[in-house]
Amino acid sequence: MKLVQITDTHISHLGGSPSENARLFVQFIDELAPDIVVHTGDVTILDPDEDRDRVAAKEILAGISAPMRVLPGNHDVGEPGDDPFGDRPVTSERIAAFRAHFGIDRFVEIVDGWAVVGLNSELFDSGLPEEEEQWAWIETLPELVGPRPVALFTHKPIWAHTPEHQNTHLTVGPDSLPRLEAVLAELDVRAFGSGHLHRYAVTERDGAVVVSAPSTAFVHRSAVSADVIGPGLTQLGVVEYELDERVLPLFRAPLGIVEPEFLEVEQARIALDAMGVVLPA
Repeated sequence: MKLVQITDTHISHLGGSPSENARLFVQFIDELAPDIVVHTGDVTILDPDEDRDRVAAKEILAGISAPMRVLPGNHDVGEPGDDPFGDRPVTSERIAAFRAHFGIDRFVEIVDGWAVVGLNSELFDSGLPEEEEQWAWIETLPELVGPRPVALFTHKPIWAHTPEHQNTHLTVGPDSLPRLEAVLAELDVRAFGSGHLHRYAVTERDGAVVVSAPSTAFVHRSAVSADVIGPGLTQLGVVEYELDERVLPLFRAPLGIVEPEFLEVEQARIALDAMGVVLPA
C-alpha cells in the first residue's frame, strides 16, 4: 500500500509561493499515484480565524485525485496551553470552522489491510468538550482496528526529541501523553507521522518508524535549534510511505519549488501583522 503525507502547506488566499508550491505538490502527488493521502495540518498560512485561507486551501487540495483525509494544525484551529502562538488558543468555534471545510478532525481508514489513523493533536490538554469526545473515540481504537498494523498521524509529534521539551507548543501535551501511550500500547503501530517542525527526519521507537514530514511552504533554518527538535533535512517535500510487511518512508519533491525562509514570504508577514504579532526589529 502506498500512502503520501503532505503537511504544513500554509496556503494563503493572497497566493504567493506557499500556494504555488502547493499546486506543484498536488500535481506531483497525483504522479506518485498513492492509495491514500494524509494532510497532517497547518493547511492555512497562519491565522485560524481567516476563513478565506481555508477556502483557498480547499480549492487547491481538491486537485488531489486519491482519497485524502485532513488533520488540523495549530495554525488551523489554534493551540492548547499557555501563551499560544498569536494569542490564538484552540476553541470549539475554531474546531467547527475547520470541520466545516475539511471534515471531522480524527479518522480511521482501512486500506489494504492497514489501519490509517489520524488524531487532532491540538485537542490534547485543551480542556475542551471536543477533547473528551476524541478521548472517548481514541479508547475504542483497539476494538476498531483489531490486529491490523497501524500508521498513525498527528500534526504535532507525539514525543519530543528530549523529554524536557515535551510541551503543547512542540508536541502532544505532557498531561495527555501517558493516557495516549496506554492506548498505543494496545495497537500494532508500525509508523508514526507528524508535521509541524518543518523538517524531514526518520527515527525509531519501540520498533516503529517515526517520521517528521517536511513542509511544502517554507523553511525554518534558524528558527528552532536542533537541540530542541532534533536533526533533520530542512528542505521542502512530502513523504511517500510504502506499507507492506515493513514501513519504508521516502522523501519526495518535484522540480520547480521555491524554498524561502518563513519571513521571506510576504503573505506570512501580512498574516502576522493582521494577527497583531510584532516581529523582532
